[in-house]
Amino acid sequence: MGSRSFLGNNMDYKIVEIFWTDAETIGDTGWMPLTEGVQSAKVPPPLMRTVGYVLVDHEDFISITDSLGDQECGHITKIPIHMIQRKTNLYEEDTMGDMDR
Repeated sequence: MGSRSFLGNNMDYKIVEIFWTDAETIGDTGWMPLTEGVQSAKVPPPLMRTVGYVLVDHEDFISITDSLGDQECGHITKIPIHMIQRKTNLYEEDTMGDMDR
């Protein structure tokens, strides 16, 4: 079996785990009873955990993807920096290197 470079030259992306507080919208179409709205409003927003490849690490947000190929990527999640509770670098460089096929 031969080997190939997974991401080519200069295509190393960090892999991170991010814990972040999500914004939340409660309710469906139409009106909601005020008492129900107040009860829902008291519940803290959800804490999310996301793992992915960092495409952009901007001072205001981070953009990550869950899948990465030579010329394509999966869906992109953009998380505003002020929503991030913790970010851990899992890999600093392309750990796929040369993959056996």
